Amino acid sequence: MNYLIWMIICFGLIGTLLFFSLKFKWKRNVAINVMAGIAFLSEAVKLLNRIREITNDSGRIIGGYIDAKALPLHLCSILIFIFFYLALNPKKEGKRLVSFAVAVSLIGGLLGVLVATSGTSFTDISTYQSMLYHASIVWFALYFIITKQVDLGLKAFITNCLVLFSLLVVMVWINGALHEYNTNFFFTVYPPVDNIPFLTTKYGWYVYFVHLIFTGLFCLGLLSLPYIIIEIKNKKKINQA
Repeated sequence: MNYLIWMIICFGLIGTLLFFSLKFKWKRNVAINVMAGIAFLSEAVKLLNRIREITNDSGRIIGGYIDAKALPLHLCSILIFIFFYLALNPKKEGKRLVSFAVAVSLIGGLLGVLVATSGTSFTDISTYQSMLYHASIVWFALYFIITKQVDLGLKAFITNCLVLFSLLVVMVWINGALHEYNTNFFFTVYPPVDNIPFLTTKYGWYVYFVHLIFTGLFCLGLLSLPYIIIEIKNKKKINQA
């Protein structure tokens, strides 16, 4: 029941943001600034919720630190840096950054909502932060796709695959360096949730890692396919002319 309620909330938020952004014809920079604001608020909530207090032998609080799991190194969290870069540089088109952000936002955001990696509890702040943030980045992606302000053609597909694969390899190293804190950035250590048929460590980590890479390529390819087909058709028309 909690899961169904969260689905209604998330898709309701996506629909509401789409309604206002399209009805009132938000400009590109307005949408980016709104997304940057949401990302800032989301990250602030996550950090405040992940602060761990340090106490001495007498139980007195003598300090605090942020849990390593709160580092903005998950795929959807990395987008925060792109949102802020685009917001602080409104005159720059940033086509490659936008295409990467849109692709990751739509795929990662939808999976984040549907898989519910932070659970579905209504008493856990992490659930609110995760669900609402993922729903927001789905809106961001749909806004750019519907308003035709993004190119997800062949070049973008290749670039996005290379960037995503490079980040995946880097996260293997980072998770290795932070293994004492049980980090799982990009889900390179173990699956986001149990009982996923394809993304499972049942057959060993190497098989799981290959499946993870294939899943990313498949999702990016599926998203870019309509754009690639349009590119091919346009080239044929030009050659025939």
